[in-house]
Amino acid sequence: MKTKAKEWLKRYLPAELFALTCSMLGAVSVFVLTKNRILAAYAGTLGEVIGFYGAIFVIEKINYKKSPKPIGLKKTIRNLLVEFGFSEFLDGAFIRPSCLYIFPLIIGQFSIGILTGKVAADVVFYILTICAYELRKKHLKD
Repeated sequence: MKTKAKEWLKRYLPAELFALTCSMLGAVSVFVLTKNRILAAYAGTLGEVIGFYGAIFVIEKINYKKSPKPIGLKKTIRNLLVEFGFSEFLDGAFIRPSCLYIFPLIIGQFSIGILTGKVAADVVFYILTICAYELRKKHLKD
Protein backbone atom coordinates (compact mmCIF):
# COMPACT_ATOMS: atom_id res chain seq x y z
CA MET A 1 0.00 0.00 0.00
CA LYS A 2 2.90 2.34 0.74
CA THR A 3 4.18 1.92 -2.82
CA LYS A 4 0.71 2.68 -4.21
CA ALA A 5 0.43 5.82 -2.09
CA LYS A 6 3.77 7.05 -3.44
CA GLU A 7 2.64 6.36 -7.00
CA TRP A 8 -0.62 8.25 -6.46
CA LEU A 9 1.15 11.21 -4.84
CA LYS A 10 3.65 11.37 -7.69
CA ARG A 11 0.81 11.26 -10.21
CA TYR A 12 -1.67 13.65 -8.60
CA LEU A 13 0.22 16.06 -6.32
CA PRO A 14 1.70 18.38 -8.99
CA ALA A 15 -1.70 18.73 -10.65
CA GLU A 16 -3.35 19.24 -7.28
CA LEU A 17 -1.05 22.17 -6.50
CA PHE A 18 -2.06 23.87 -9.76
CA ALA A 19 -5.71 23.06 -9.04
CA LEU A 20 -5.51 24.53 -5.54
CA THR A 21 -4.07 27.78 -6.85
CA CYS A 22 -6.60 28.11 -9.66
CA SER A 23 -9.55 27.13 -7.44
CA MET A 24 -8.68 29.67 -4.76
CA LEU A 25 -8.03 32.42 -7.31
CA GLY A 26 -11.31 31.72 -9.08
CA ALA A 27 -13.50 31.52 -6.01
CA VAL A 28 -11.99 34.42 -4.08
CA SER A 29 -11.81 36.72 -7.13
CA VAL A 30 -15.43 36.16 -8.08
CA PHE A 31 -16.60 36.52 -4.49
CA VAL A 32 -14.69 39.79 -4.04
CA LEU A 33 -16.16 41.16 -7.28
CA THR A 34 -19.74 39.93 -6.91
CA LYS A 35 -20.32 38.88 -3.27
CA ASN A 36 -22.25 35.99 -4.81
CA ARG A 37 -21.40 32.70 -3.11
CA ILE A 38 -22.98 30.53 -5.81
CA LEU A 39 -20.95 32.18 -8.59
CA ALA A 40 -17.85 31.94 -6.42
CA ALA A 41 -18.44 28.21 -5.85
CA TYR A 42 -18.71 27.59 -9.58
CA ALA A 43 -15.70 29.82 -10.32
CA GLY A 44 -13.68 27.80 -7.82
CA THR A 45 -14.87 24.59 -9.45
CA LEU A 46 -13.95 25.87 -12.91
CA GLY A 47 -10.53 27.01 -11.67
CA GLU A 48 -9.98 23.58 -10.17
CA VAL A 49 -10.85 21.86 -13.44
CA ILE A 50 -8.64 24.11 -15.56
CA GLY A 51 -5.64 23.86 -13.23
CA PHE A 52 -5.94 20.14 -12.55
CA TYR A 53 -6.59 18.85 -16.05
CA GLY A 54 -4.19 21.23 -17.70
CA ALA A 55 -1.44 19.85 -15.47
CA ILE A 56 -2.60 16.22 -15.76
CA PHE A 57 -2.63 16.41 -19.55
CA VAL A 58 0.92 17.81 -19.66
CA ILE A 59 2.15 15.24 -17.11
CA GLU A 60 0.49 12.42 -19.03
CA LYS A 61 2.09 13.45 -22.32
CA ILE A 62 5.52 13.85 -20.70
CA ASN A 63 5.28 10.43 -19.03
CA TYR A 64 4.27 8.70 -22.24
CA LYS A 65 6.99 10.41 -24.27
CA LYS A 66 9.55 9.15 -21.74
CA SER A 67 8.17 5.62 -21.76
CA PRO A 68 9.69 2.98 -24.03
CA LYS A 69 6.31 2.58 -25.70
CA PRO A 70 4.79 6.08 -26.22
CA ILE A 71 1.08 6.34 -27.04
CA GLY A 72 -0.78 8.82 -29.16
CA LEU A 73 -3.28 11.54 -28.39
CA LYS A 74 -6.33 9.27 -28.81
CA LYS A 75 -5.13 6.77 -26.22
CA THR A 76 -4.07 9.57 -23.88
CA ILE A 77 -7.55 11.06 -24.04
CA ARG A 78 -9.13 7.61 -23.64
CA ASN A 79 -7.02 6.94 -20.56
CA LEU A 80 -7.90 10.29 -19.02
CA LEU A 81 -11.61 9.76 -19.68
CA VAL A 82 -11.54 6.32 -18.09
CA GLU A 83 -9.57 7.54 -15.10
CA PHE A 84 -11.41 10.82 -14.47
CA GLY A 85 -14.72 10.77 -16.39
CA PHE A 86 -17.12 9.45 -13.75
CA SER A 87 -15.45 11.10 -10.77
CA GLU A 88 -15.21 14.44 -12.57
CA PHE A 89 -18.85 14.35 -13.59
CA LEU A 90 -19.97 13.85 -9.99
CA ASP A 91 -17.35 16.25 -8.65
CA GLY A 92 -17.90 19.10 -11.10
CA ALA A 93 -21.66 18.89 -11.31
CA PHE A 94 -22.57 18.27 -7.67
CA ILE A 95 -19.95 17.63 -5.00
CA ARG A 96 -17.39 20.43 -5.44
CA PRO A 97 -19.82 23.32 -6.05
CA SER A 98 -21.84 22.19 -3.02
CA CYS A 99 -18.75 21.96 -0.82
CA LEU A 100 -17.42 25.32 -2.02
CA TYR A 101 -20.78 26.90 -1.25
CA ILE A 102 -21.56 25.24 2.08
CA PHE A 103 -18.19 25.20 3.88
CA PRO A 104 -17.64 28.99 3.83
CA LEU A 105 -21.11 29.37 5.35
CA ILE A 106 -20.41 26.79 8.05
CA ILE A 107 -16.94 28.09 8.90
CA GLY A 108 -17.81 31.77 8.60
CA GLN A 109 -14.56 32.80 6.93
CA PHE A 110 -14.72 32.65 3.15
CA SER A 111 -11.14 31.71 2.18
CA ILE A 112 -10.78 29.07 4.91
CA GLY A 113 -14.22 27.71 3.98
CA ILE A 114 -13.26 27.45 0.31
CA LEU A 115 -10.05 25.63 1.23
CA THR A 116 -11.92 23.26 3.56
CA GLY A 117 -14.63 22.64 0.96
CA LYS A 118 -11.97 21.93 -1.64
CA VAL A 119 -10.30 19.34 0.60
CA ALA A 120 -13.66 17.70 1.40
CA ALA A 121 -14.52 17.46 -2.30
CA ASP A 122 -11.02 16.16 -3.06
CA VAL A 123 -11.49 13.22 -0.68
CA VAL A 124 -14.54 12.00 -2.60
CA PHE A 125 -12.93 12.77 -5.97
CA TYR A 126 -9.73 10.84 -5.21
CA ILE A 127 -11.50 7.78 -3.83
CA LEU A 128 -13.36 7.44 -7.13
CA THR A 129 -10.43 8.49 -9.32
CA ILE A 130 -7.86 6.16 -7.74
CA CYS A 131 -10.25 3.21 -8.11
CA ALA A 132 -10.70 4.07 -11.80
CA TYR A 133 -6.94 4.56 -12.26
CA GLU A 134 -6.16 1.15 -10.81
CA LEU A 135 -8.84 -0.50 -12.95
CA ARG A 136 -7.52 1.31 -16.03
CA LYS A 137 -4.00 0.05 -15.39
CA LYS A 138 -5.27 -3.48 -14.89
CA HIS A 139 -7.66 -3.72 -17.84
CA LEU A 140 -6.54 -1.25 -20.54
CA LYS A 141 -3.32 -1.83 -22.35
CA ASP A 142 -1.50 1.14 -23.82
